[in-house]
This record gives sequence, C-alpha cells and structure tokens, in this order.
Amino acid sequence: MRKAGILISALAFGAFGLFAQDELATYQTTMRAAAAYANGAMRDALTAKDTAAGSAKARAMSAAFETIATFWKAKGKDDAVKFAEAASAAGKVAAAATTMDDQKAAMAKAGGSCLACHALYRDGNNFKGL
Repeated sequence: MRKAGILISALAFGAFGLFAQDELATYQTTMRAAAAYANGAMRDALTAKDTAAGSAKARAMSAAFETIATFWKAKGKDDAVKFAEAASAAGKVAAAATTMDDQKAAMAKAGGSCLACHALYRDGNNFKGL
C-alpha cells in the first residue's frame, strides 16, 4: 500500500513536469506507467483473483491518466482529453469494485478508451495528429 501511495504522489508531481521543457519525455514516461498498470499489473491481479492488488493498481492507473489528460488539455486536443478522462474514471470504478467481474468490466472500458486514442494519435511508436 505504501508503494502505491508513493507512486501516486510521484505521478501527481509528474503532472507539473508536463509543462517543463521536456514535456514529451514526461508524457511518455507517464503513459508507460499507465500502460503497465492497465495491461500488466491489472491483468496479473485479475489472474490472481486479488481484488485488493487490483484496486491499488487501478488507483495508480487512474492517477496516471489524470496526468495524461492534463498533457492533452495543454495541446488543445479535446477528444484525447475525453479518452484519458474516461480511462481515469474506469480506473476509479475498478479501484472501488469489490468483485473480479466488476474490476474486469471497468478495465474493459479503460481498454476501449486506450484503443480509440491510440488509433487517432499513434502510429507505431510515433505520435500523429499533434
């Protein structure tokens, strides 16, 4: 639990760094963290049927997507902001869920937001549409 708190704090401080000189690198680091929680850590928690671990990972994912939404707001990309906010909201729902089925359903919604945003703004490992 302590690690999750430290990570959430670090991600929150990272939000301020998005406006620094190296905002793209900060964004990419935050996106990698969000993806690691959404894809790897949550999947592992769900496979292990560990709702407590899933909740902690979902909270961290949600915080990362709040930072990502801030990045896109600064770029004036309202659709990307909505996708990031939807993924963050899904993370909050997954964090509050008390059953595996509810956590899985919330994460499916997050995944849909990720796919839609990547279709618009990614070309492999490169950005497009900025």
